[in-house]
Amino acid sequence: MPPISLHIADCDAWEPAVFAATLSADEQARAQRFRHAVDRDRFIVRRGLLRRLLGERLGIEASRVPLAPGPAGKPMLAAVDLHRAGVAAADGTPGFNLARSGSLALYAFLSTEDARAVTGPAAPDGPALGVDLERIDTDRRSLADLRRIADHFAPEEAGFLQSLPDERATEVFYRLWTCKEACLKCLGTGIGGGGPTLADVVIAMNPDGTVSGTARTASGRSWRVACFTPCLGSTAAVAVPAAVGSTSGDTFPLEVALQPIEPAAAERAVSRVAAPPPERAPGAP
Repeated sequence: MPPISLHIADCDAWEPAVFAATLSADEQARAQRFRHAVDRDRFIVRRGLLRRLLGERLGIEASRVPLAPGPAGKPMLAAVDLHRAGVAAADGTPGFNLARSGSLALYAFLSTEDARAVTGPAAPDGPALGVDLERIDTDRRSLADLRRIADHFAPEEAGFLQSLPDERATEVFYRLWTCKEACLKCLGTGIGGGGPTLADVVIAMNPDGTVSGTARTASGRSWRVACFTPCLGSTAAVAVPAAVGSTSGDTFPLEVALQPIEPAAAERAVSRVAAPPPERAPGAP
């Protein structure tokens, strides 16, 4: 299985007008419903970049990418709409998912070949792939807050967090949280979406607090997961069902390849000071 392709962008570095014309009428109407300009502009850039990245993979213009909301409201690609857009059925559909945190947007893509292995119930024509991104916010949430939230994790996870010294507990909490969210997004639900709960998804951890690479539920669902630091101050995770890319039921580790997306000179934000590229953390994929 080739690496999962990941792209990260700081939406505040982009000029929203670059993408406005590529959005659908529904997306443009949704953008106008945001009360604050910064939220509207970030949505336009996030969705515009998604269309651009998908268009490159599908071989069509960004404006022709037939994004539609799935049952849980997440963007999906339906086979019938791809056919109308001129994408041959034999070409398949790339798996994709996205996450956001503040001005940052993280996109994950699964190759068409691996995407054929599994589909998610929230998007019958789309492969199950989940990604999550969280900023480590020690100002807004104290360690005591995080430990209370962890009481809703599986008992073994909550106990593991309680056993850690304070200086390590925060980073381990965010590893667990992002991995759980990524797994639940594979199902098209996310946290609080009516599917499995935070306690149902158990992340396998190493004694040193790193993620070993697998997750499971008592009902038999299983995933392969990878947790990483995409840029300083943030934690991210990506997950796929264990069957993806596997031919013998193995659970070999996921490989991820992260690439920052930066605007060209003509695409850089001019309405405010352009944000610098996200600073990559040491050892980021």
